[in-house]
Amino acid sequence: MKITVESFWQASLDDLKKGYRYEPDTEHFVCLVCGERFEKGAVYPVESRFYEAEKAAALHVAAEHGSMFDVLLQLDKKLTGLSDLQKQLLRLFYDGVSDRDIVAELNGGSASTIRNHRFMLKEKEKQAKLFLVMMELLQEKKESKASASPGARFAQRQNDSMDTDAQERDAILAKYFPDGPEGGLTEFPRKEKRKLVILGEIANRFEADRTYTEKEVNETIKSVYHDYVTIRRYLVDYGYMDRKEDGSEYWIKPAATSGNGERGGAKGRGRMKAEPVGDGHAGVFMLLNKANGKKLVESTPNMHGAWNRIRFGLQTGYGDNPQLQRDWNEYGEEQFVLEILETYEPEAGVNPTGKERRERLKEMERRHLERLQPYGDNGYNKQPKTPAGTSRKSGE
Repeated sequence: MKITVESFWQASLDDLKKGYRYEPDTEHFVCLVCGERFEKGAVYPVESRFYEAEKAAALHVAAEHGSMFDVLLQLDKKLTGLSDLQKQLLRLFYDGVSDRDIVAELNGGSASTIRNHRFMLKEKEKQAKLFLVMMELLQEKKESKASASPGARFAQRQNDSMDTDAQERDAILAKYFPDGPEGGLTEFPRKEKRKLVILGEIANRFEADRTYTEKEVNETIKSVYHDYVTIRRYLVDYGYMDRKEDGSEYWIKPAATSGNGERGGAKGRGRMKAEPVGDGHAGVFMLLNKANGKKLVESTPNMHGAWNRIRFGLQTGYGDNPQLQRDWNEYGEEQFVLEILETYEPEAGVNPTGKERRERLKEMERRHLERLQPYGDNGYNKQPKTPAGTSRKSGE
């Protein structure tokens, strides 16, 4: 048996025993086995009677899935850590079968053997308790660190996802947005690194310095992906978006919040004045470090979104370019200038596909990389790989 409901892995022990979980974010009780949802405040018919949402969820679990003990017992060994014999014994113990009858059921062994199995399972229970306590203490430690500074929760998740360079990010976007970043999302990835790239791209659909209602947020996300509830929650959890406690207002977070409550960089650093042109033009830009002349050159289908992504990562201390992050920390944000090298606009009457647009942008990027050579001591771009047996001289 496989569990595909995301809420299952977020549930507490009490939730797992009940088989359903309340999600305050969506105000729904969710079945942990099949994902059936029951809206708080609504009533549901069950065998000619009506029940409020939580009771209806409990009845649903019992009618459709039976005992949660049975559900959990059917899970794969990789999840439970139980052998087939241990599962069989647990089932017999749960049904109240005596040790003598268990011996007969198993066609072998003795009552003392069954007592030994009971002892081993109790030892396994003790180990599980200790492990749960250690994991909860670990989580509490992470949460205490995350609350120590504004934007740290996002930064911790960003750090956990490992570095993602521009080339890898483009490959991820091409896979999940086959019609281009302005098109729809085929599926929402499970891997953390890919998830962050996708969320950053979806966040670009929202305007900075604008407040949205929950309905407006939902409608914007629906144009990208059908499961707007999950995406909305992740946008908030991962720090791309913030909201009021009652959920009445949402707004995008293009950068970490500073110590004085204003949007911008770390306390004591000035906000960078240079901004990309327009509200999402495609093209090639350069981020120049005035202190040492190093530069980063990238192409993007959305200048505004790309700059928000880079600045936010650098301001939180978890930028995806280690060399750039070190210099940003050393020289300060005010030493960096953003320049638009070239913008891309399709010819009149031409409607390129997402693939054609990406190829055109990469062609433009290669031209500027060749001209500026932003590698090694001269920049923050990765040196392009050359075929085996050949050499590449700077400036060639």
